[in-house]
Amino acid sequence: MTDFKPPLALRAATPSGWAAAALADPEALLSDHAHCEKKAALTALNLAKHLGDMPHAPALLARLADEELDHYRRVLEGLQLFGWTLLADRGNAYAQALHRLASKGLLDQLLIAAVIEARSCERLWLLEQGAAAHPTLGYAPWLAFLLELERCEAGHALAYRSLAEEKFGLAALARLDWWLDREAEVVRAVPWRSAVH
Repeated sequence: MTDFKPPLALRAATPSGWAAAALADPEALLSDHAHCEKKAALTALNLAKHLGDMPHAPALLARLADEELDHYRRVLEGLQLFGWTLLADRGNAYAQALHRLASKGLLDQLLIAAVIEARSCERLWLLEQGAAAHPTLGYAPWLAFLLELERCEAGHALAYRSLAEEKFGLAALARLDWWLDREAEVVRAVPWRSAVH
């Protein structure tokens, strides 16, 4: 098992036992992740319309949204491949808790997106490790896909952070420091379930 290197300096590591809890109900796990990928695409498109004064930002976010939609499609195909159904969206207590803390408009929206993507990267790495450690779970086809998603989430986290820094300068760095503390508090408080968050 290799060490995980997060794209952002997350201040609370998810316990390794989390993966077993998340993998306990793969239909729920993949269903939730499908909903998350769809929301991530919408988030990127929504942020793009607020960054029109940065010529490269809308195209960058459109590419990011396209990647999220591709992941959404592939997770749906994975559900179908395994004979499972897309379950109803149960909501995301983790993301909701972060958004309730937001007070600085666009800056906070960019940084929330960055920390969510960074946490997703860490959790996908843990799922990959957990699945590899339990081949009887039947996840072999998902190992490469999870690793690919992990790398994409890392890139997305860095893209959102870079946009925030470019738009807001040093204020973004100070606010990111604040958000990393708040994210650690939230991630410790949210109960485990068969979902990435």
